[in-house]
Amino acid sequence: MSASVTEAFLARVYLVLLGAGTAAAGRVYRGRPDAFAADEVPAINIRRSDGQFNASGRGADHAVFEFEIEHQVRGDAWETDADSLHMQAHAALAADAQLATLGAGLRCTRTQAAGDTGDQTLGRITATYQAQALVRVGDLTALVR
Repeated sequence: MSASVTEAFLARVYLVLLGAGTAAAGRVYRGRPDAFAADEVPAINIRRSDGQFNASGRGADHAVFEFEIEHQVRGDAWETDADSLHMQAHAALAADAQLATLGAGLRCTRTQAAGDTGDQTLGRITATYQAQALVRVGDLTALVR
C-alpha cells in the first residue's frame, strides 16, 4: 500500500534535511523516541504531529498536516546554537521545490526551547510546522491537483 500524503511529505522533509549540509550533518532522524546523548548532537529529529481533514468539495478533503523538528545541541550557548540549526533547516525546507509540490503553505507555526543540565548542557528548540494539500476523500495517498 502507498504511503499517505503526510508520510510522503515527511519522507521528503527527512531527505532534504539529511542532504542539507546543516551542522547536524548526517545525524538526522525520523521519529526517534530515545533521548540524545552529548556525543550524538548536534542532531535533528523529525516527528509527525497532529493533522486534520476537512471537506473541500468535488471529492476532495483539505488536509492540514503538522510535524515537529527537534534541533538538538549541547553547550552553554545551546539556545543560540539550536536557533542556528533551526535556521539552517528552515532555509533548506523553504528552498526545496519538491516539498512545494507535495504540500502548500509550509510554515513554522511555533517554537519551544528546553534545556537539560548535567555534565554538559543539552538543549533543543522544537519547531512546529504545518503544510496543506487537497487529497481524495477515499484515498489519502492521492493528491488532488
